[in-house]
Amino acid sequence: MHHNHEENIEAVRKMALQFLAEVIGQCPAGLENNTNRDIVFAVVGFQYGAVQSAAYVAGLGEDASLRITEDVVQTINGMDKERVSKFLALMPMLAAKEYPPIGIGGKAIIAFYNSTTDEAKLETAVSLREILRQIDES
Repeated sequence: MHHNHEENIEAVRKMALQFLAEVIGQCPAGLENNTNRDIVFAVVGFQYGAVQSAAYVAGLGEDASLRITEDVVQTINGMDKERVSKFLALMPMLAAKEYPPIGIGGKAIIAFYNSTTDEAKLETAVSLREILRQIDES
């Protein structure tokens, strides 16, 4: 049982990293250096939602899910652990308030992995870019 749990954790971590790397690849260059807090919260919220959704589908508990999320967000964004922890501490409250990027990220990762064509996968991968476009327009 424990071995299977660890395999699930690693599978979710790999799936989230693969998906989020594809998503970031569809976004404007320089995203990782952006200082606009709205954009940073949208990106981290999207990532949080994606990892949480994948962990839920894999049947992982809250502790495992949080560890995976910290690792993935830190790796994808090149942030230090302290900064990641500060952002992630706010995510449950934002999720409770139905912060759109969290829900969109959660749905996008599932749609990405259920897609049967590369075109359909690409459509889900550009969902973060659409969020960022809306922030820029506001």
